[in-house]
Amino acid sequence: MKIANSTDVNFTVRSYEAGIENHVTLPTLCNYMQEAAGISAANLGWGIRALQDEGLTWMLSRLRVSVAHYVPWGETVTVRTWPSGMKGRLIAKRCFLGLDKTGAELFRASSEWLYVDMAAQKIAKLPETFAEIVPPGTPDVELPDIGGKFAHLPSVEGGVDILTRHCDLDFNDHVNNVHYVEWMLECGGRGATALPGEMDIVFRQAAKAGEALASEFCTVGDKTLHAIRRPSGGAILATAAILEATRQ
Repeated sequence: MKIANSTDVNFTVRSYEAGIENHVTLPTLCNYMQEAAGISAANLGWGIRALQDEGLTWMLSRLRVSVAHYVPWGETVTVRTWPSGMKGRLIAKRCFLGLDKTGAELFRASSEWLYVDMAAQKIAKLPETFAEIVPPGTPDVELPDIGGKFAHLPSVEGGVDILTRHCDLDFNDHVNNVHYVEWMLECGGRGATALPGEMDIVFRQAAKAGEALASEFCTVGDKTLHAIRRPSGGAILATAAILEATRQ
């Protein structure tokens, strides 16, 4: 199916992007999606570098991913991405499909992005012209809400301490969103393996280099709930729900 304003970006799974089971990891797929989103946005005139020249930027607010299959080291992954609309005037939506070399679906994902005034560090309204890059009839990826958005963990079964590093920072001088996924998988839980089936992650606050954080989890039914928090003050930086591992 032809999707207006879609961009395909090809990636080859490198050895350092594969886990102990020799398959591409979920954080790597998140990196692929982030890279493809940046290329697509730049091609459409909404790239982060161009926005930053005007004092604006994109920040990921939510990502939902459903993985059907993880390919092994050396295989090709094509990430197809396109802007899929707006939620009000504050959130831009973007979808992803991951395809293998035969065109079979590997994963699908939907994401929500905030348009941010860098100087004020406040969410800005999307310009009306943004809607022009999403023609009528543009498809959306619909995924079930598995409960990644919540205020606090109902309990804490375990976790790890995190010290953020300068090499964790991105274009916005904040910790890159993929590191939150890595920290959640690091802390444990049934869904926290290299090959989760589904993830719903919500980003709430940004972290800077040199911060002490805690990554914690608890098990609720067939999923694991995760939270990254700042122990000094207790602020929640990110929350997520991750379903149990997919068997290859």
